Amino acid sequence: MRFNEYLKVCRVSHAYTQEGLVHALYLFDFESFSGLDTTTLSKWERGVTQPRLPKQVSIIKYFQEITKEAFPCFRDYSEEEIEKNICEAGMRNIIIESKSKKLVLDFPSSMMSIDDLTVYQLREFAMIDKITRLNTYLDKNFNKDLTGLEPDDFKRWALLSGSTFLVCEYGEEIMGLLFVLKLKPDVFAHIMDGILMEKDLKEEDFALHGEEGSSYILSFFSLNEKAASMLFVRFYAYLIADQKTISEVGVATMMEDGEKLIESISIPYYQSNIIGEGTEVQFYRTSLSSFLGTPKAIKMILSKQDCIID
Repeated sequence: MRFNEYLKVCRVSHAYTQEGLVHALYLFDFESFSGLDTTTLSKWERGVTQPRLPKQVSIIKYFQEITKEAFPCFRDYSEEEIEKNICEAGMRNIIIESKSKKLVLDFPSSMMSIDDLTVYQLREFAMIDKITRLNTYLDKNFNKDLTGLEPDDFKRWALLSGSTFLVCEYGEEIMGLLFVLKLKPDVFAHIMDGILMEKDLKEEDFALHGEEGSSYILSFFSLNEKAASMLFVRFYAYLIADQKTISEVGVATMMEDGEKLIESISIPYYQSNIIGEGTEVQFYRTSLSSFLGTPKAIKMILSKQDCIID
């Protein structure tokens, strides 16, 4: 779905005439839509012309405001259908922009096609024990052995229905990992405020599939930009598909390289805390609507750009 299609679906699903939507947008954001008329709106819906990105952002925010959902007009699409709509090249551009060198390596990928990469849920992956051991090694290395997490922790969490633990594979080689927990809102807030650490999480702290919760990015690592792009495309698709039950997105990092990637995907800084013997942890947090309503996200999700990665 491109922006013109999304705009028309939103207008029709909310029973607006073109004239009615023009008037509503004018009242919502006078500065952006003071000169808008039905002729221009019709051209936008037909894809004859396209509003500039700031106007697209404002239109998305208008429908967020009246529905209290991040991408309300995607609500009838499956996660797989949404994933096909997200621009892989746009996601790769965001990854490249971060200039992350420790979390996104430069493993040669010129002979590797995106079609050769497969993304799995870890709970469906035969080598779950191998992956959880690998992730534990990475966690101890990146986080100075301060989290206290063990393979059994990651395995137990991966099996929860609300978790999104993703593995990117090329042939039989592991190319990347992206682990995301779904925590109950109050537990997520305690993590973000430094009151609770991951090792202290109990079974009742997790939100299951269909329950209200917040997405907490626990682990990420990729051997190259293509694998990183595929992992984050699936993550964005998951967030849009589950938007009715996800309120916020957050992450914590001890790495400067991690901060670069987090800022590139537009999760704003929230606060910092000192743990252990003077180690500073940076926390990033935002609402799902804000996370998916940034210019970068909208361009990636509803773009007309060439979205094929060579």
